[in-house]
Amino acid sequence: MDLSDIAKRLDLSDSKQVVRRAAELRRLCDIQFDSSVIGVGEVCKAVICLEIAATRAGVLFDRQKAVRLSGMSEKAYTRSFNSLQNGLGVKNKLDVRELAIQFGCVRIIPFVHKGLSLYKTRFLASLLPSRRAGADFTRPVFVSVAFYLCAKKHKLKVDKIKLIELSGTSEAEFSSVSVSMKDLCFDVYGTEKEKKDPKEIKGNRELLDVLPEKRKLEDGGYSSDEGSEPSMYKKRKTKDKQAYESWKKTVVASNKQTKAKVLVYWAYSGIYVLLESFEKYRLHTKKDEDEKNLVSKRTVVKGVLLQQTIQAVVAIILFTVTGDDGAAAGVKHSLIDLARQFVTAMLVLDTWQYFMHRYMHHNKFLYKHIHSQHHRLVVPYAFGALYNHPVEGLLLDTIGGALSFLLSGMSPRASIFFFSFATIKTVDDHCGLWLPGNLFHVLFRNNTAYHDVHHQLYGSKYNFSQPFFVMWDRILGTYMPYSLDKRTGGGFEVRPVKEVKEI
Repeated sequence: MDLSDIAKRLDLSDSKQVVRRAAELRRLCDIQFDSSVIGVGEVCKAVICLEIAATRAGVLFDRQKAVRLSGMSEKAYTRSFNSLQNGLGVKNKLDVRELAIQFGCVRIIPFVHKGLSLYKTRFLASLLPSRRAGADFTRPVFVSVAFYLCAKKHKLKVDKIKLIELSGTSEAEFSSVSVSMKDLCFDVYGTEKEKKDPKEIKGNRELLDVLPEKRKLEDGGYSSDEGSEPSMYKKRKTKDKQAYESWKKTVVASNKQTKAKVLVYWAYSGIYVLLESFEKYRLHTKKDEDEKNLVSKRTVVKGVLLQQTIQAVVAIILFTVTGDDGAAAGVKHSLIDLARQFVTAMLVLDTWQYFMHRYMHHNKFLYKHIHSQHHRLVVPYAFGALYNHPVEGLLLDTIGGALSFLLSGMSPRASIFFFSFATIKTVDDHCGLWLPGNLFHVLFRNNTAYHDVHHQLYGSKYNFSQPFFVMWDRILGTYMPYSLDKRTGGGFEVRPVKEVKEI
């Protein structure tokens, strides 16, 4: 593509002086070095030359349009711009006052001037008289470093990367000048307690060279002067690696949570299966369980496994999108914070499940085709707690769990304990056993007997609350009190203590 065509696309066709200057810079590039070595194509080279010419002429230049036209990312374009500018020996002019206004640090202007003057004096003192004439302090890197160090000393926030881009230098060169300036100007930047002899400071001589082409890597020059800037590339790769590690930790956390819920569910259910033979603690006889339930235990196991598989997939997606266990691992929450998160999650989960559960009973279509699957267990038992239609599992359990996780602000690691606790509570509510000393029966009004009322025909329009509190049933008039009486022949029987009315 011709340079004039590129200038036209960048709205620079009317600036003939800029186009001529850009053409000269482009020819100089072709003479001095092969631009392909630093990864710059012909179109990108022309765009960069136009930007350099426009900047030096004070003509307005659209950087975003230039980046799109070059076909590179913004970071890659900036690296190429700096490399090409260094290779051509074109210096940006940085004014301390303009930098101070741009970054909002006007009060450090005299300190920057003082530091630059002191650095120049002490730096020249370390050189042989024959080399002092070749020292070049007009390069913008000195101004940008002095400005950055003064801002840092005065505890002012300045974007280092932006300063590097404005000075047209590399990160390695910026760091090298920064070290030299801090060593020599101890009294301005406050980095040393005692003055150092300038002749003992290593690396000062490599700052002398006027043009980048005079600096060579083997002589202590900078890799950016030879072409590419691996430091910026490495920085980007490091950020990508950190993002990947954070994502990986999040997925691992979600997998741990899912595994914990599954293991807790079947382990706790297994305990109640072993205790089923104790008829004196059962709320229903074994005969009632076999006759009244409308589904086999084999089918229940298959349904629960399907439900847990769906929840595992959704949990991984949720934590991948929203979780950040890498950040959370570095933050230690107090016990008060964890307790607040647990209570919040419990309230959110209860609220969501109450209204969704009640709506599924009052909507005839949803009850017939979805929620009635759970009520095939008229006599509930432990491992049937999650026997639901997949749609119900998604609406009640998965979305309810996601909302409680997000709104409580708990970390994925903390959620492992919360959802394990919620799983144990849900299993206990469906176990069908009234065991002595059961803490859930002592601490929660919403317990095995309370939920058993809901599974009976007379209580299907009552006791919707699950799995922790009974507040919504009490507030909205769906609370059914009950009595727990001993059954002839052993065990207990749950009976309503008020007349059942159709809602």
